[in-house]
Amino acid sequence: MKLFPSKAWIFYILTALAFMAMPVVFFYMNSAQLYGLSVDRIAPDFILKDTQGNPHTLSQHRGRFVYLYFGYLNCNEVCHNQVGVMFNLHHQSHMDNVDFIFITMDPKRDSNKMLNQYFNQFGDNFYALTAESMAQIQVIANQYQAYFFAEGKADPKKDYEISHPGNIFLIDPDGRLKVIYPNQFLRYDNMLTDLKFLNQSFNPQLNSRSQP
Repeated sequence: MKLFPSKAWIFYILTALAFMAMPVVFFYMNSAQLYGLSVDRIAPDFILKDTQGNPHTLSQHRGRFVYLYFGYLNCNEVCHNQVGVMFNLHHQSHMDNVDFIFITMDPKRDSNKMLNQYFNQFGDNFYALTAESMAQIQVIANQYQAYFFAEGKADPKKDYEISHPGNIFLIDPDGRLKVIYPNQFLRYDNMLTDLKFLNQSFNPQLNSRSQP
């Protein structure tokens, strides 16, 4: 008889606790100046593939702000809400130095064709990235503390959910992670205020299409 839970169950328990604690952390650690959780550290670089099969790295976006999100197309609600938030940011910011990266957590079901059809409608500064396996994506997500796992066996022939925090990460033009948005019900107008604040504080001379 086993006296201790398996490593897999320990991982699931710790992940669940992290999910539950996230709103509390978000409330108490939120910067007075920012709507999101203020941080300041190097955003881990990565190399994945775009929907054309070409290598794509985070460092390709140096000199631009990047909203980064880990999600999957079969997600019931959260992922589509977060993509909608990024879509609104894109259209309301009127800034030409912002990119949006969606990294699929479910490369076996999210085909290149599906990712193209979904994201091509948003704009040429939206990038959908993938890998050969979920495990490869988990390595990258873990570096951002965006831990996720499939509920049950990740069989592409069957329906399954993926537990994940749904965080959106804002990375500045120097490649530094500046803000984390952990709430599912985000207000893009407040996120836009954060972006404009960082845009001005980062470099007042950065070009913007917005009116004064």
